[in-house]
Amino acid sequence: MQQYKVFIALIQVFLIVQFSSASFERTAQPTALFGRAMSGSALYNTGNIWLNPATIAQNSSFATSLFYSPSPFQLPQLSSFGLTTIQNYKGVNIGAGFTSFGFSLYRETVLSLTAATLFTESFSAGMNVHVNHLSILSYGSATRAVVDLGGIISATENINIGVSINNINRSSFGADDDIPQIFISGFTYTLLEKATVAFDLVHDVRYSTGYRAGIEFSLNEIVTLRAGTQSDQSRLYGGIGFKIFSFQIDYGIATHLELGLTHSIGITFSN
Repeated sequence: MQQYKVFIALIQVFLIVQFSSASFERTAQPTALFGRAMSGSALYNTGNIWLNPATIAQNSSFATSLFYSPSPFQLPQLSSFGLTTIQNYKGVNIGAGFTSFGFSLYRETVLSLTAATLFTESFSAGMNVHVNHLSILSYGSATRAVVDLGGIISATENINIGVSINNINRSSFGADDDIPQIFISGFTYTLLEKATVAFDLVHDVRYSTGYRAGIEFSLNEIVTLRAGTQSDQSRLYGGIGFKIFSFQIDYGIATHLELGLTHSIGITFSN
């Protein structure tokens, strides 16, 4: 029986690696960010904390969010969820987060702490510290610390430029690529306070440079629409959000020509 379980574990891990490029790809992301195809490294928004820690620097109130993707590519083994909590403390925004990806045989868990602040009216910076825990049934578990750094410059009233480095300390579990190091640079352009366009260049040191592009449009004070695409044009993203009193309820969807649909749902409370 034990050998059978090990065999099944190996098959499941193989499938996970095939569908997610490598370990700790930050698959679990807030739903609003998911709807923009993961673009927004220069967009001040608490949901972009894992892209660029500086994105929470302008947050002046308490905010907490929960998000869940039940069956990416219609595979429940690839499910992910997470939560974040952010609070301003004496001019510094402090965040705490948790994400989980996988299932009982193979699971990636990340605990995160973030600090970000505005140094001037046009410049902010922040840092993430992650504790990455990997558990594989019958093979044991391991833990590594990962550090991100990021900054945002407001070039004009409508244009922000962001830069971040994920895993600046080159942490790994032993292989060169099991925790990717990623450089992200991008900009956002806000038009008439109704629409925001986000564009990021993403360079994973293992691969060639790609892009992520998205748009967010506010129909009114209640409804927000989102859409986006990435270098892998076999996938398209979209989403919708509803603001109800102090709650933001979001839904996101991604299509894939061969692997089907991926859904994400999320809820955010702020005051």
